Amino acid sequence: MQIFKRDTLETHCKGSIWPEFLGFVDIEESFIIETAEVGPTGPIEIRDISKGDAISIYIEKIIMEPPFYAPNGGPFYLGCGDRIPLEYKDGSFYWPSRFRLKAQPSVGNIAVLPEFTEEIEELCKHQIHGHTPFDKDPRGWRRVVRDTRGKHCHQDCSFLQEGSIIHMKVNVDGAGVCADDIHGYISEGELAFAGIEVRGSVQLKVQRCTEWHVDWPLIETADELMVVCTYTATMVRQPKISYVDLVKMAYKSMREIVSKKANCTIEEANSIVATACGIRNCAIYGLEGYIAGFRDSPQFPQEISIVGCLPKSIFNQ
Repeated sequence: MQIFKRDTLETHCKGSIWPEFLGFVDIEESFIIETAEVGPTGPIEIRDISKGDAISIYIEKIIMEPPFYAPNGGPFYLGCGDRIPLEYKDGSFYWPSRFRLKAQPSVGNIAVLPEFTEEIEELCKHQIHGHTPFDKDPRGWRRVVRDTRGKHCHQDCSFLQEGSIIHMKVNVDGAGVCADDIHGYISEGELAFAGIEVRGSVQLKVQRCTEWHVDWPLIETADELMVVCTYTATMVRQPKISYVDLVKMAYKSMREIVSKKANCTIEEANSIVATACGIRNCAIYGLEGYIAGFRDSPQFPQEISIVGCLPKSIFNQ
């Protein structure tokens, strides 16, 4: 089985405006991507996949590696001090005193390369936000598969666990699959701007997709379907989207999914969506005003990620 190493973060197209493929795999071939705490490993070419195709990425296995730390931030930005070192045993994280939390390993970001537009090129070259805008961005192309949402990036969804599938449409020939940001545990909302961030590896397999029906990624677990809707202010040419806008998009997308899977009209689908669709917050630290003192700052992250979810059991008949 091919293993794509995390040390390629320092050796493969580092800081380049656009990358070459790190390697290739065939459809239905399992492979492993090693991840750092931050920074996408890739991009991996999926042979015989073309721009516009839809793919299903199966998360077959997640392995965490120490050390482990708990975040210590929150809406007050600086939080209450440094990260807290954790002990991991018997499937749980242990704080130095008093607390224990069962691990829930997940992948924060499974992405494909965006289409190489003029705006994407600018983002690969320059920083847009912060105190030194338009200075060279050292992340280069890696910025656009982590921060920029070509309707596929940085889900931060705790349900991207072993056994889950994420369906998405690809933007370039070969797809360019990347993965990073493994969590030992991440809360809904990611209220401290981070979870228990870990090094690790994720085993994936890619197939052609027949279950992708909307213009957003679709996560499938054993019991649920989830449509991922995200926003980032990084893409300054795109219209600003509020939290309410994302909720409406998730609801609308869920009606389309139900309509197509059940072969019914949008009007017929609306009742079950109105009854059973739930909204889960994946990362809402970018809500305006959440971070104290950062309302008017150019460094305000403005990153939002939610999922609309439905139980698969609604289709039993």
